[in-house]
Amino acid sequence: MKLSQKQINQIDNYLIKLKIKYVDVRLELIDHLASGFEASNKNQQLEGYLKSKIDFIQDFEKKRQKTIHWSYQREMWRRLAIFFYKPNYMPFTIMLGFLVYWMQKLQPNKTSIIVLVVSLSTIHFWALIAGYSHRKTFKRLQMAQPLYSIMALPSLFLYTMGAAKPWLENQYFFITFWFFAVLFNIAGAIELRNKKNKILEYSKNII
Repeated sequence: MKLSQKQINQIDNYLIKLKIKYVDVRLELIDHLASGFEASNKNQQLEGYLKSKIDFIQDFEKKRQKTIHWSYQREMWRRLAIFFYKPNYMPFTIMLGFLVYWMQKLQPNKTSIIVLVVSLSTIHFWALIAGYSHRKTFKRLQMAQPLYSIMALPSLFLYTMGAAKPWLENQYFFITFWFFAVLFNIAGAIELRNKKNKILEYSKNII
């Protein structure tokens, strides 16, 4: 038995009534609930079936958010790893390595610290500002809610510089810190941009 469009709309309205506000979550839940109802007792009323699934619906929304968040974090780490083995990324990694090696000739001072802050801030805030340009669209999709958490780990390099200052005075720690901070922020920015574009493409078909 296939559900009619009227029954599909009934499921969607029921989800809205339960305050499932994100469009992408409702689409997935409609698919799950419709399939489940079609396979269930044919004599059961759709409204009764939906009421029996309230706990499933609410649990699904919470678990999905957590799953998306951690999948984005894993993708950021994979993006970082690419800098060390992908042929088209390796030249940049090597060039950055030579740059920080050259920095060994310079003792960390106020000017070099400022350059470090500016380099990280430019990458980090460019990613966030670019992401916020479609905020209205993203408000309707749960998959977009943890999007900016991709930059959470890269941001630590920027926001913990005050606490790390005593160690930054060490020439080799300063160089290592700069090298990995730049790579983390670039990896995060690329991943945020790619995820944002995929979400926007997906949103065209459902919003």
